[in-house]
Amino acid sequence: MFHSMTLHNEEGSKENNFGLGVFLGGVICVFCSLIFFSLLQVPVPSRPVVELIEQNLASSGVSNPVTAVLLNFRSLDTLLEIAVLLIVALAVMPNKLDSTSQGFITHVKNPHRNDVLEAFLRWLLPSIVVTAGYLLWTGASLPGGAFQAGALLAGAGILLLLTGSYRVDFSCDIAQKMMVVGLVIFLIVGVGVATNSKTILDFPDKYAGALILVIEVAATLSIAMILVLLYHSLTNSESDKYAPYNVDRIEKEE
Repeated sequence: MFHSMTLHNEEGSKENNFGLGVFLGGVICVFCSLIFFSLLQVPVPSRPVVELIEQNLASSGVSNPVTAVLLNFRSLDTLLEIAVLLIVALAVMPNKLDSTSQGFITHVKNPHRNDVLEAFLRWLLPSIVVTAGYLLWTGASLPGGAFQAGALLAGAGILLLLTGSYRVDFSCDIAQKMMVVGLVIFLIVGVGVATNSKTILDFPDKYAGALILVIEVAATLSIAMILVLLYHSLTNSESDKYAPYNVDRIEKEE
């Protein structure tokens, strides 16, 4: 009898899943059709987008067209991208939220530490920080900006973890503030300029360059911190728990 009930339940579950799949497929088709027909109604711009960017580049506050698009003309998209990145970080945050008594970066005793890499980083880390600062500053006129600088700083943080001699406490106040500072500053600036222009993220031409630089500095810190957190969450998975740089496992063994 129980086998029969289980069989009926499985058949019912399959029917429900099939019905749910058909329903979701129909909703997606309707949604895509609406988007398609809406795009057909959008008038074709008389001038190419590149021409529009070139004509408004002088009022964007920067001379790099990519930075102008990301942080001025399409700044709302960039704001949402940083918000999505923060949501991903919250999803992979360690469960241990009571270890705030530890420092942001602590030195641990690891018999499997990489002494060669650690010694090399003493020379390499300062140059990485300086290069990241250069990329951040030059993003206003040349290729670079917050994402490039943040990725470079994240690489430095990952190399530091790979030495096996350091541990980052992502639940401490400094780490959490670094993760959210990019989104918070972006929102403050966007809402702040609305008091003058009546439009969110509509930067005044006179201060656009300075406001973009403030946003990029904060975004660099958040991007770097979140990328290091994502790497930490991956390397502390079940498959890598015996890696020599997994200091959490080594501390538990001691």
